[in-house]
Amino acid sequence: MPDKNPVENPSLAAFRKKKRPKVNRDTSLSAQNEPAAEPVVDNLTPIPATQAIPVEPAAPAPKETRTKQAKPATAVVIKAPTLPKQMDELITVGQRRNIRLEEKLDTEIEQFVRDKKLSIEILLEALYLIAKDDKELMDKTLTLGNERMQERKEAGKLRRIYVQMQKYK
Repeated sequence: MPDKNPVENPSLAAFRKKKRPKVNRDTSLSAQNEPAAEPVVDNLTPIPATQAIPVEPAAPAPKETRTKQAKPATAVVIKAPTLPKQMDELITVGQRRNIRLEEKLDTEIEQFVRDKKLSIEILLEALYLIAKDDKELMDKTLTLGNERMQERKEAGKLRRIYVQMQKYK
């Protein structure tokens, strides 16, 4: 691997000292149909004979080939595929929801769904569908849900009071 120090690598030092020619370029779009003007080149340095650039012979011009003329865009008719009945019957997914769970339950549920190769959303949907069809199970679920809701509200109130007390110490 060549060294990066220009003192030890003379070709790199020569490359760094070499000045590139400055070329004025016309980037305007107005001169599209006009023939290209010769670029103005300043600070040209002659190339030594030992660094002659090999020139490849020009490739022969391609033979003329007959090309079909493209149809205008209005003549091309693209038929959109129709959706089969199965597509209409597929499940559609609602908006994404942010679910906050009790830390211990979150860990347990995450491990459970990972082991069963499910997602928390799918588990929640399945549990709801089963509880919906079983009145006794739904009543137990709602009772426990209401109790847990009250516990969370109380915990939130206590946290808010504690934070307010810390501000006025």
